[in-house]
Amino acid sequence: MNSLMVFLDAIRDHLDLHQLPPVSSLDVSAWSRPISVQLDVNGLPKVARALLVWANTLDDVTASLWRIRGGDSVHLSITGRTPCGIPVRVYGAVPFDARTFPDLPAGAKQAMPVYLLRDWTAPGEVAS
Repeated sequence: MNSLMVFLDAIRDHLDLHQLPPVSSLDVSAWSRPISVQLDVNGLPKVARALLVWANTLDDVTASLWRIRGGDSVHLSITGRTPCGIPVRVYGAVPFDARTFPDLPAGAKQAMPVYLLRDWTAPGEVAS
């Protein structure tokens, strides 16, 4: 129990230290997986901006996207570690748009460069 409290204190401290975007859910139930943070923002510019804010608070950040099997939405996510080493995955969903995600078939998962999120922070931006 003591190690769980240390773990939860570290997460709380990270959340308190940074002014992070709104969170819809936070799952800390599995020690073998990263903490999962679902963003509570809508639209590609806001999701991309929120992910960048989180990315700036983490080490060893990578980004990916996943178009759900139904094909109507895309999950954008980053993974990284808090400065004290806790693995974190942060994600948000956006509607699928063929202009923004031209080479992403339904069900596909792809790695992507983190800098691409910056390109999407302005409304109306599409992938280049």
